[in-house]
Amino acid sequence: MKKHILIPALMLGALTPTVSQAFGNHDAWTSGFAQGTAEYTILGKGQSQLYLACDSSGSQAATIIFTDVRGHQVSMDNDQTLTMKIDNADVADISESDSHVGEDNLMWAWNQLRTGKHVLVSGSDAKPAVFTLKGAAGVIPAFGDNGCVAKFDVP
Repeated sequence: MKKHILIPALMLGALTPTVSQAFGNHDAWTSGFAQGTAEYTILGKGQSQLYLACDSSGSQAATIIFTDVRGHQVSMDNDQTLTMKIDNADVADISESDSHVGEDNLMWAWNQLRTGKHVLVSGSDAKPAVFTLKGAAGVIPAFGDNGCVAKFDVP
């Protein structure tokens, strides 16, 4: 290959942002751990994903990020609407965890994820998606364990 073609191609490759591949599984919940953060995830149709994370020290609030089939992301504590309907229970608003009500909603939803069969997640400008909760109880810790705390509980 000619030098005048190779150098610009290498420069373009170095400047192009890389897209990280989402870890996870379509059939069961998986977990990972990186830089003090425990991560729990399930993949759905298209680009959809439900991602939960906890700082192992409990010094940061738990995170929930929902990605819809088109790749649009919605996260809690980010001035966006985020809701979950687990099995036939009422819809839980988990948009924020910086208040008593938000903390209670998050704790209820989080623990229901561990015992339910499926969850319907929706949020601001996102297409709702359904995820299985198969294997979630063995992967996702109880709320309050492993640093999984609400923003309300972080000093």
